[in-house]
Amino acid sequence: MKTQGIENTPIQLMFWKDEILQVLYWMDGEGIGSKVTLMQMLPFLNTSEENLRYHLDKLVIEGLLQSDQHDTRVQYCLSNIGKQEGGKHFAEAFHGMQKAGHGECGPDCEFCYGTDGVKLDNCVHNCASQ
Repeated sequence: MKTQGIENTPIQLMFWKDEILQVLYWMDGEGIGSKVTLMQMLPFLNTSEENLRYHLDKLVIEGLLQSDQHDTRVQYCLSNIGKQEGGKHFAEAFHGMQKAGHGECGPDCEFCYGTDGVKLDNCVHNCASQ
């Protein structure tokens, strides 16, 4: 975990906004939680508690996140606009990595099946013999 202060130059503000929205989008999608605490996010972000808290509070003010106080814990979740923006940035960042892996393609895979729906002998995923 980093111990530096607040990272708030214009480029750092954009960076942390994108990182936090993507992490929250991913955590929700993976079932880790739609409402999470700072401490639940921290292992996925290479930063200090102080810096993360600063950026979370900033994103709440901007309307991209919502916060909820429960006892001594604050939970954060994506607002509707935050979910849209987080999803967009997540899709852009991981484009190309979210395709089916070797042998996982279905009958609609344009690289493994011809227009007639018959499996190609020379598919690029090398699953024609399966």
